[in-house]
Amino acid sequence: MKTILWMSALAMIAVAGCGGTTTGREPDEYTGCGTDETWRTFEDQEPTGMADDAQAPLVTAPASGAAVPSSSQLKLTWQQDPNDVGAPDGDVPHDANSCPEYNTGSLSTLHLPPISGNAYDLQLTVDGKVAWRVITTLQEWAAPDATLAQWKGKTVSLKLWRMSVLRNDLKQGPYVQATPFTFSVGP
Repeated sequence: MKTILWMSALAMIAVAGCGGTTTGREPDEYTGCGTDETWRTFEDQEPTGMADDAQAPLVTAPASGAAVPSSSQLKLTWQQDPNDVGAPDGDVPHDANSCPEYNTGSLSTLHLPPISGNAYDLQLTVDGKVAWRVITTLQEWAAPDATLAQWKGKTVSLKLWRMSVLRNDLKQGPYVQATPFTFSVGP
């Protein structure tokens, strides 16, 4: 009996110790060249990331504090940082060899070639909980209609992380704005 209790205790310790740190839930979407490997890098690095407005992505649309209608498409866009506009499709090469999963919005969790460039972790929070999470290499994201409908009458807060990776390994960052970006979803 003691052996069974001892083994159970060791198993619980092992499970608790193998969980690693996590800043939140798994992503709902991977877009551009974002993969589960990119997500794991964010998960490992965000606890030590920095709030640095000079290096963090800068949301360009919609306007901060804006009320967006729930009946129309919500498209978030951002600059790589305040001094670098970047490009809507990001700076990660996305040819058939380096990023065969490239897409502008669909769920995929594949083990693919490593990426190099800037990646983004969008954490959209409603009522104090992450309601949608996206890992992407793009500098834009469109909310699914059903998700936007769930946010009707709510204030949404966006925590947008950026990190630079070289072959999936952290090169620089991650960075986030000191104050989360907010908008509300109207009728």
